[in-house]
Amino acid sequence: MGPTEENLKNLAAKNPSSSWKDKVAYRKENKGWLKKSTRVAFRVLDALDDKGWRQSDLARELGVTRQQVSKLVKGQSDFKLSTVSQLEKVLNIQFQVILLDNEQVMTEELIQERLKIEITDYHCKCAYTQQYLKLKNKGTNPQVVMVVDPSSEDEVQ
Repeated sequence: MGPTEENLKNLAAKNPSSSWKDKVAYRKENKGWLKKSTRVAFRVLDALDDKGWRQSDLARELGVTRQQVSKLVKGQSDFKLSTVSQLEKVLNIQFQVILLDNEQVMTEELIQERLKIEITDYHCKCAYTQQYLKLKNKGTNPQVVMVVDPSSEDEVQ
């Protein structure tokens, strides 16, 4: 090895090594919780905006340091359930819902759509019932009355 190569090795040894490979490996290993942590961080930031709070306000309410809240809102915190519970209580939000096998998440849009369908169905049944009663009160043949909507009798019960 020549003197130039030796000088280069000495210079490289004095400089701190780049940790970008370590950071990439860390992110790959912890991809699952880091992704969820980032989603929680965005939710916390939205809640802070809604309340008009700063990060220091949240730190005071949680009884933690400003630095801990900073890590939290950067998505760098591996949350414990107790921390999640505290955040939900202080910010009056909900991060996660654990559903039973027979339960499903309902969005506001889905609720509105189902409500529209139910209201339309109600109005149709009401109209069919009124038609049925008019025909029945006129003393019309029962077979003609049933032609209005053959399934209405089963549904109206």
